[in-house]
Amino acid sequence: MANPLSSQPLQVRVLTMAKNLQFLWFTGHLLTLFGALLYVISLVTFSSSTKGYTMAYIGAIISYGVVIYKSHGIPQLNAPFAQKLAMDENAQYLLLALYWMFSSPISVSLVPYVSFSTFHALGYVRTSIIPTIFPVPAGSTTSWQPKTQLQIKTWTDKNYGPGMRFVAQIEVVGIMGRLILGLFKLRVMSVFVFAQFLRFRFHLSSYTRQAFTELRTRLDSLILPPTADPRIPAVVPKAYLTIKDMITRYGQAVVQQQPAPQ
Repeated sequence: MANPLSSQPLQVRVLTMAKNLQFLWFTGHLLTLFGALLYVISLVTFSSSTKGYTMAYIGAIISYGVVIYKSHGIPQLNAPFAQKLAMDENAQYLLLALYWMFSSPISVSLVPYVSFSTFHALGYVRTSIIPTIFPVPAGSTTSWQPKTQLQIKTWTDKNYGPGMRFVAQIEVVGIMGRLILGLFKLRVMSVFVFAQFLRFRFHLSSYTRQAFTELRTRLDSLILPPTADPRIPAVVPKAYLTIKDMITRYGQAVVQQQPAPQ
């Protein structure tokens, strides 16, 4: 079916699209992707520039800010509004992006944002960019646009689940593991902030719960008998069980304090 805007000049179509708040959301995701690419290039070339890192998080703040505004409206300084934000994963990722942007760069922290931006940007290209800039000519039956849109949709539908599982694993193992290593440099605040973030993610995301379950199963098999190496000192399993119990109780506390998501 031909796009109703196809009869309008390209400039008019683009301006109409750009005036929509959704375009600002898309721009944020593009900044995240482009900034992350620049940062990777700086790492590979040993230029030690963090401009790309900062740009990526500015893009994340823009895109998540748009989503929060569309979901909750203008921010309000009251407890009910704060409670709604506390249980909104977009607000959690926005606050985390702000924290990462003003902290010492941690490369792996960009992975979740880049993953999300990839899926969202592709979705916008499929539903808005292609129909607006490359509308199907009237009467055409062999246009490339529908085929390309279908290919994008097929790819995103197929890879979204695995992508979200990958993000959860990166958050639970990659980012937290990197932060724990940073404790040797006394970077305690980052561990605390991200632990609090994972605490909420465990409650809100089945992917995060699955990542924790897989990590626990793996560590159990490595540290606890009968599958653990018999050469492991007895103190290690005892310490592991104590730490695991502390983490479990810490994670469950948010479930007791917060209402179940609707």
